Amino acid sequence: MSEKFHPSSYLLLLGLSFFALGLSIPAMSLIVVSKQYSLAHLSLAMVIYSVIVMLLEIPSGMFADTQGRKRCFALGLFFSSVGTAFLFSSSFPLLCIGFAFSGMGRAFGSGSLDALFLEAGRDAGKKLGDLVFAMEVSSSLCLSIGSLVGGFLLSLGPSGSGLTSYVVGARLGLLLLALMLLPFLVKEPKKRMHQDAKPIGQTALLFKTLRSHPFLVAYTVSVLLQGLLLASLESYWQPFLRNLFDSDSQLWILGLIAASIFAVSILGSFAGKSLMHRMDPRRIYLLAFIAVFCMLALLSFSARIGFFLAWYVAIYLILGVMSVVGVSLLNEEADDSVRSSLSSLSSFFLQSGGLLANLLATLVFLVGGVGLFWKSVAILGLLGIFALAKSLLQRSPCS
Repeated sequence: MSEKFHPSSYLLLLGLSFFALGLSIPAMSLIVVSKQYSLAHLSLAMVIYSVIVMLLEIPSGMFADTQGRKRCFALGLFFSSVGTAFLFSSSFPLLCIGFAFSGMGRAFGSGSLDALFLEAGRDAGKKLGDLVFAMEVSSSLCLSIGSLVGGFLLSLGPSGSGLTSYVVGARLGLLLLALMLLPFLVKEPKKRMHQDAKPIGQTALLFKTLRSHPFLVAYTVSVLLQGLLLASLESYWQPFLRNLFDSDSQLWILGLIAASIFAVSILGSFAGKSLMHRMDPRRIYLLAFIAVFCMLALLSFSARIGFFLAWYVAIYLILGVMSVVGVSLLNEEADDSVRSSLSSLSSFFLQSGGLLANLLATLVFLVGGVGLFWKSVAILGLLGIFALAKSLLQRSPCS
């Protein structure tokens, strides 16, 4: 007899993990910069994070497909907890270890419990589009509230190297809570745990799927451009905006903006779901990509907080559309046997884009600032998406 599907259990655990992520968003760069390290140090820490995620993304996805999604998610929470504990340190080498463990947590956490949620819901008779929509709205809401709380905690933190201590402590507590609740809230059917599968066989199955689904190849490569965009924003928006502040008493604005962008991404999810009934989802995905890179170029010219906020929020509105449309397209063509592997492959390319962004930042910061960096990313992104346009609009023979 199959287990009854309880979506609230999955969404609660995913919500806790996204809330924990949201807490750190207003403070991510400040974890390094507030301890008197330079933007170059921040870039190095982010490169370490990205490299670790890249190395483990595909193996962790195969682990989830063969050994169980729940077990993989638990490992992700554990590694993230260890990494967060290291972020209390003022030592740069220890901070780098923290970023490395956080990267391990990201790799094992992505494409695990969310894939199990989609499969269990579909088997219970739920529509895939509705499940994706519920997951996207829930994650955006938790990211929004978490960011708002993170900004508030940031404003309470002591000046200097302890500025982010309250944020890091709250994040660690939420991750440990999720890890403790996981065994009681989610049960994974044994039929999903293909423990007899071998890594070589799973790799062959993944590549066979990609060969028979040309759209998935183009989509996966496009995710690299999305990673380039997201890393350029998430890693460097705080230093850029902080330069527009009159004093550190305005740091609470970081949390407000972070909360606003994730709140507006919920509107983007609603818009994306509605648009998919009226337009070809592939066309929506392509047009949204072009729009966000154009907006990034405009963002780089911001000289006032209001102007910055307008373009920054607009970017995340379009990203909300891209997210629900992209995840729906991916899961429509993904088979259960490779669902986590495909998700991890996409995440691998997302982190590859992040690594590319941080390497580019390291070079650009030798001659300019964040504004010049964003202009460079916008140009690269537009060139890349135009190169992929034809492939993204082509329908897979199997779809």
